[in-house]
Amino acid sequence: MELKIKPNKILMWLSYNCLFFSIMLKMLYQTNQNSTIRLLGFGMQAIVLLCYFLEELITLKRKSINCITLILGILVVYQCVITILNDSIYLPYTPIDIFIWPLSVIVYYNFTCHNEMNKNTENKTLIYYFIMCLISVFLIKIHLAGNGNIGQVVFLTYYCLTALPLVVIFVKGKNSRNLCILLCVAISVASTKRTGTIALILGIFVMLVLDAHIQGSLKEKWKRYMYLFIAICIGSGAVLYLENRSGLEIFDRFSKLSTDGGSGRDVIWAITLQAFNVSNLREKIWGHGFQSVYYRLRPGGFSRFSHNSYIEYLYDYGIIGLSLLVLFVLFLIIIEIKFIREKNKYAPVMGMLLIITIFLSAFSYFFEESNIIQPIAVAYGIILGQAYKERKRYEN
Repeated sequence: MELKIKPNKILMWLSYNCLFFSIMLKMLYQTNQNSTIRLLGFGMQAIVLLCYFLEELITLKRKSINCITLILGILVVYQCVITILNDSIYLPYTPIDIFIWPLSVIVYYNFTCHNEMNKNTENKTLIYYFIMCLISVFLIKIHLAGNGNIGQVVFLTYYCLTALPLVVIFVKGKNSRNLCILLCVAISVASTKRTGTIALILGIFVMLVLDAHIQGSLKEKWKRYMYLFIAICIGSGAVLYLENRSGLEIFDRFSKLSTDGGSGRDVIWAITLQAFNVSNLREKIWGHGFQSVYYRLRPGGFSRFSHNSYIEYLYDYGIIGLSLLVLFVLFLIIIEIKFIREKNKYAPVMGMLLIITIFLSAFSYFFEESNIIQPIAVAYGIILGQAYKERKRYEN
């Protein structure tokens, strides 16, 4: 019997594993600042990017192009052109940040339109997620002790949030899936990251409500709503316990939202928008180039992003770049509305993805670099591809 090895499946297996390896290495780097670990992390991302290019070349003749993949393809080409014209290439960041997250959506969409993910994906995803949660504990400990680059250290705990939808997609066991959700809530609360905590709680709420909505019988719906109520009670009790016992000052951090401007985000936004307003017409339309806010504008005298992907894209890639990004998000929302109307089984996790996307892109750095967005992009590609494949199967 001849054993047939499909190159595209090997490439997807390798890219999926290297994606998580790169994430874990980035998180580990913040625990000891070892430059070797950092280089290995970039190496894993380079392998992911190489796998994507090879996968696209292998399957060039049977692409399943839709509005999402078309917009992302145009966005990637546009960013490359603007980056070259503005001489804003910074290696290794430029190719990684421009290509990886859009290609993650495109490649996984094209692959899952015609193939199934590897049978061991569930176990691997679960193991990787537990490792990420374990590393997050050390990152939070460093953060609370006030050591190292405090903001960047705890920022990487967001990976537990953005990888959670992949756990929901692949992990079939309810107990294992619920344990991952509880771990994510605990990590998010302990990290004192307000944006992430709000996105997670609201995302879980939307997922549970939509899950109840797509259930067939009224009895099942009420059962789901009961689980939702119990989950809210347990979650509220856990937050109160942590607030009283651990000294994390969770509620104190939230109460300062109206006075600290989101840790100074309002000031950064104002500086970036003012710089855009005084730019010439060409720069307003086409932008200033790859991550120009970080490398050239440097709001407040520091190299940092705008903490809002839409303001960042407006300055970096102009009105055209921002329009393409907004169009991509709008199409995702339209697809989710269609899922909800059809009571598609992917509606709940898609709802969670959108909540996370909207919050992190509005109050953090999300689309402008292929960092915490990576697992989210993979999840979008898988959901869209599998939904397309099942729709075609149903039609036939």
